[in-house]
Amino acid sequence: MTEPTAYEPPEITRLPFIAFTKHATREVSAFSDLDQEVDASALVEQYGSPLFVISERRLRDDYRTFLEAFTDTHLETRVAYSIKTNYLPAVCSVLKDEGAWAEVVSGMEYELARALGFPASQMIFNGPHKTQEELERALGEGAVVNIDNFDELAQVEAIAAGLSAPVRIGIRISFRFGAIGWTKFGFNDDNGDSHKALERIALNPRLRLELLHNHCGTFVLIEELYAKSVERLIHLAKRARDLGLEPTMIDVGGGFPSSNTLRPEFDFQGGSRREGNFWFSYAEEICSRLQNARELFGGRPILVLEPGRAIVDASTQLLCTVVAEKAVDGQTPAVIVDAGVNLVPTACFYNHAMGRAAGPSGIQHGRHQAVDIYGPLCMQSDRLREQALLPPVEMGDILSISHVGAYCHSQSMQFIQTRPATVLLGPEGPELVRRRETWRDVFALDRLPERLRGDDCDF
Repeated sequence: MTEPTAYEPPEITRLPFIAFTKHATREVSAFSDLDQEVDASALVEQYGSPLFVISERRLRDDYRTFLEAFTDTHLETRVAYSIKTNYLPAVCSVLKDEGAWAEVVSGMEYELARALGFPASQMIFNGPHKTQEELERALGEGAVVNIDNFDELAQVEAIAAGLSAPVRIGIRISFRFGAIGWTKFGFNDDNGDSHKALERIALNPRLRLELLHNHCGTFVLIEELYAKSVERLIHLAKRARDLGLEPTMIDVGGGFPSSNTLRPEFDFQGGSRREGNFWFSYAEEICSRLQNARELFGGRPILVLEPGRAIVDASTQLLCTVVAEKAVDGQTPAVIVDAGVNLVPTACFYNHAMGRAAGPSGIQHGRHQAVDIYGPLCMQSDRLREQALLPPVEMGDILSISHVGAYCHSQSMQFIQTRPATVLLGPEGPELVRRRETWRDVFALDRLPERLRGDDCDF
């Protein structure tokens, strides 16, 4: 008699939605998320493949939806867009047109924002390192500089002593929440460093403390973390008032998620869901607490938010072309496209939705199948997606990769391949906002010593 095996409960796995007809599987394209009638084939023919495509309408809509969630009659809400997330001048200018402030973390970003017309008075300068020259310009022009550490505080004190008017500053704090905290940044609020910073600032009439700041993470799925952040900042505001300081702004940073899909190893068990205006739940945790502490910020607090991914991610997609198919024994079939992880570095964290944007016909006959999507780079790790569910594809088909508006431009690399063009789908149609690179662009900063030039050198 055989031994009974232990009972294992069945598991139900949710499969992606597929629309079927009797004889064919209708194409499900991520490109339709742009909510505009776009001929992907025509765009690729004109601008080349791969190609970044930005929907201006979606960008504006997502900004307004985010702002709406945090709008409260008892507060003044300001969205300071995180420039580092996507510093394409066209993207930054659209958000400036919507009324956004700018949040920068380097002199490069500060210079860009000022060149695009952001007034210094509507800029927040964050980051753990700011050069002497960067601090002098930002403080002199009236930007709010969030001081990160005591060494930087000493620099700011020295600069302020030489200016005609008090400088606008904030302080950034950190605290531990859970196993891993964002403790690299700001004054530690757990050991009292944040209070020591306030006490020092209160003794210096050249420093005008306007803002208290905390940024608690990235793609934060736990709304409670923002509740803890606000509670810490409110407690700090009480101490500031006791010292005679008068903060008016509370800044809870960014870290708000987009509707992108995290890879399972980075997500909640079973997967998290973000649909509709899911930022309302975050706003409830933040605004409800701030309403009860209004007097600590002058009666009508200015709530500063620093979103990046939340408002730019879904507006951009990457069109790419199938260049080969491969069947590998014992493995998922492979599809190779002409865009790699050098253009989509976020593929290591997210399962970007993919779909067939264009091909020989609008309907693909045959069943959808799971395939692994690889890029063109000479690296085994150049894999954009595992188990992507696609209809049958063939060489020349155009695929669309969604939610690539965050960090895919600012962190893309000129590795093996040059970077593609970017078009903005504006009210009057596609507009080129970044041209395709050439090989000479990649090496434009290099200089070749004359002694190494041969007669046939054309560099």
